[in-house]
Amino acid sequence: MPKKPKKITITSLRKKAPKIPAHTCVSIDNVISKLEKLVERKKALDKKSLKDLTKRLEKLRTANENLREGGIYWYEKLKHLLKNR
Repeated sequence: MPKKPKKITITSLRKKAPKIPAHTCVSIDNVISKLEKLVERKKALDKKSLKDLTKRLEKLRTANENLREGGIYWYEKLKHLLKNR
């Protein structure tokens, strides 16, 4: 007798899924705000501010990469499930 296929559940798929980052809009708003303040003061960007803004933008880059990976993961899983129907 053929082996019964393992039941696929959203929970079992989610366990293997990449972690989806939190909302990044607040981080974007913070960077924009800092840049606006620098422009208002007509102040050049000092090394500390540059380092801070760069760090925030790198976190956003990582979050965006994770979102992309998560989207690809779920798309491939769904495509596989629908193909095997």
